[in-house]
Amino acid sequence: MSLKFIVMTCEGREHYLNSIKGIPNLLVSYDNFTDAGKFTSTAFKNSQQAWDMAGESATVQMEDDIILCDFFYDKITKAIAERPNDVIQFYSSRKKDLTVGSRYEYGGNFLAHLCYYLPKGMAKEIYKYSFEYEDACDYGQHRSPNDLVTQTYFKKNKIKYWLHCPNLVNHRIGKSKIDPRRSSKRQSLSFVSGS
Repeated sequence: MSLKFIVMTCEGREHYLNSIKGIPNLLVSYDNFTDAGKFTSTAFKNSQQAWDMAGESATVQMEDDIILCDFFYDKITKAIAERPNDVIQFYSSRKKDLTVGSRYEYGGNFLAHLCYYLPKGMAKEIYKYSFEYEDACDYGQHRSPNDLVTQTYFKKNKIKYWLHCPNLVNHRIGKSKIDPRRSSKRQSLSFVSGS
């Protein structure tokens, strides 16, 4: 299976990539956009670029502010090989992660783009849908609807996703580049570095 690992980053956060450079054939989607369109952050344009970079390939889409578990590449490729046709989420902060563990969730519950897998061809479909979503979006000063696009696409197409526990990535403590008002402590409940 052809699998692309794509990480999004932007100015001032390039140093985050140092901790994930060990991923083979890692592609970087760099946010150097000057026009955010109807949004207040160019992060949405970077998400579109990252989906487009995947083309028809299966892809793991990542944000730069992640911490990887030990042996991340081996673990994520094994998890994908077990469910190559499912969307898989590798980060979450839900209580069910501790009480239920790995499970299918409704697409309408999908949140967080830190690290998720899209089967072959799906990134291309989400990329196309993102323009339809953007055209219909009436958020005015909304900052960046990255996860709302995937969430709405999954809901519209009745796609469930597999939430993998323990999570293979954690969220780095720090201010959100998209919205500094967000909590800086949005950590996974199930992540263990050596998990």
